[in-house]
Amino acid sequence: VSTLIASASVLKEREKGTMEQLLMTPASTGEILLAKFLPLVFFLLVDVILALAAANVFFGMPIRGSYPFLLIASALYAFVGIGFGMLLGSVCQSQRQAQLTSFFINIPLILLSGTVVPFDTMPALMQTISYIDPLRYYAVIARGVILKGSGINILWPELAWLTLFAILVPSISALRFKRQN
Repeated sequence: VSTLIASASVLKEREKGTMEQLLMTPASTGEILLAKFLPLVFFLLVDVILALAAANVFFGMPIRGSYPFLLIASALYAFVGIGFGMLLGSVCQSQRQAQLTSFFINIPLILLSGTVVPFDTMPALMQTISYIDPLRYYAVIARGVILKGSGINILWPELAWLTLFAILVPSISALRFKRQN
């Protein structure tokens, strides 16, 4: 969802011509991107909270681990998704093109994350490729916190990788955005 929302917002501003107006303000490119990232991260975290509440209320699923830890990991993954979306928005020419392109990103990420196909049933090559999938690390954290009550003392390697992706993907997106505009 974050990829689609972020790419749509960039492309809509480009189509309306408001992106050029933003770039003419004294704000730096980083400030403009941060202003685009933070509201989306906030709304995506609200979405995570609502999903967790619905899972608890309707299905009786308890959250065994730390809510703050899960929200931090969710925010990091939101940064990754928004970064992919901003990158798509800077590469694609229309919202439809961005939507179609996002399927070529999101579907493989989901399939390689271990949420649909367990890692031990994947071919060795796919298991190796899954290490560059940020969703893999978020899924391990979410599963560990929700089902097992695991904390940062156990999940710190996944959190470190997720943090790296949360820095790397938006940075690449910002460089592409800056170069384009």
